[in-house]
Amino acid sequence: MVRNFRMFYVAWFGIIVAATVLQFYLAGYGVFGFHGLNDFGPHFVVGDLIGIAILLGIGLAFAARMPWRVTIINIVLFVLMFIQATLAHTGVQGVGALHVVNGVLIFLGTIYLTREATKVVWPGSWFARPM
Repeated sequence: MVRNFRMFYVAWFGIIVAATVLQFYLAGYGVFGFHGLNDFGPHFVVGDLIGIAILLGIGLAFAARMPWRVTIINIVLFVLMFIQATLAHTGVQGVGALHVVNGVLIFLGTIYLTREATKVVWPGSWFARPM
């Protein structure tokens, strides 16, 4: 049962990685909107869904009995998502520009978390090899 939860956990964060790529596309679509339309609505919705998914991932980490390092990385990602939401709505342009940098950190952290969780589930896989 724990192994099934762990496999679901890896799949869950694989979907979050894909959603983060979609999030970057939607940000670009909002910035370079066609015919002068700057529509960030889908970017806001997907961002909220990613935050909720990462929060649910914390519960999944406990249900799957993931090692503490994986669970702590998951908690750090949730903190970064909270910072991300705060940066998106600051009125200061220089501080708001950090929204992009934080987004890249979330993307890389999610990839790292998925790789670490995969090493737990499939220790002999190519993910377990040092890079």
